Amino acid sequence: MSTRDLFDVGSRTERYRTVLSENWFAYLLIMPVLLFLVVLMWLPFMQGIYMSFNEWPFGGDPTWVGLANYEFLLNWEPFYTSLKATMIFSLTTLFQLVVALAAALAVRELRRGKSFVSAAFLLSYTMPPLVIGTIWAYLLEPDFGPVFGYLTQWNVLEETIYWGSSGSMSLAVVIFVTTWTFWPFMFLIISASLESIPEELYESARMYGANPLQTFLRVTLPQLKSAILVAVSIRIIWNMTKISQVLQLTNGGPGYDTSILAVLLYQFAYERGQMGISYAIGIILLLMTLGFVFVFIREFERASEGAGA
Repeated sequence: MSTRDLFDVGSRTERYRTVLSENWFAYLLIMPVLLFLVVLMWLPFMQGIYMSFNEWPFGGDPTWVGLANYEFLLNWEPFYTSLKATMIFSLTTLFQLVVALAAALAVRELRRGKSFVSAAFLLSYTMPPLVIGTIWAYLLEPDFGPVFGYLTQWNVLEETIYWGSSGSMSLAVVIFVTTWTFWPFMFLIISASLESIPEELYESARMYGANPLQTFLRVTLPQLKSAILVAVSIRIIWNMTKISQVLQLTNGGPGYDTSILAVLLYQFAYERGQMGISYAIGIILLLMTLGFVFVFIREFERASEGAGA
């Protein structure tokens, strides 16, 4: 190692010591959080990766099988059906964003009753998802539910639709109920961000003759960028792991048409007792979720840069 290299190493070491001495209290406060993350998240995550390479019967001892669990999934046709259902189900995040954004913009324009309307919008989010799923399961029941009863009574439909026997219809119902249940979360974040936008920006837009669409694209949307990134990223992660309403409405059927990966993971873990395959599905689901979040953030950043150019 040359004298210059030794000097660079010594310089970096001195900088690290200076930073540590100046911020030691902040690091001390962060340590419990880091310890929490390592013990309760990263260690189980690393164990999950290891267990995905094992045949592990529920309550039994694991046996190393290498890539056999992944090979089974990649050669198992229902896995691709589940993968397709997961990709389509991920669109609930987009639907939730559209509904939340439209609702937040509408509430912002109200002169009276903002609190009442906002509270009404948040009603579905204040109720447990299982309760909402039960309500919609009754409302959309083909033979006894009021929705199809009224539609056939008013001759909107000639006969009721047995959506539980159709994969595409079942998935559409699951997406609808999930969107209806969780869009208020995005509404909360976007509404709070809207209130922080300075009114001077809108006055300037009106002075330059911007129409409502131009004002939204040039003023509102750029100001909401951070809020949308946070809301969509969180909801993608949560939506991809939701199983309660899917199990409640369709139990993953018909066949595997609504067995999104989270449901498939649950079925292998608790119904079949094959924890190794369940962990393998979990790793695939994690990679997909991170991929969705990364792609969304990258494309949104590109769109924002193009709009600001």
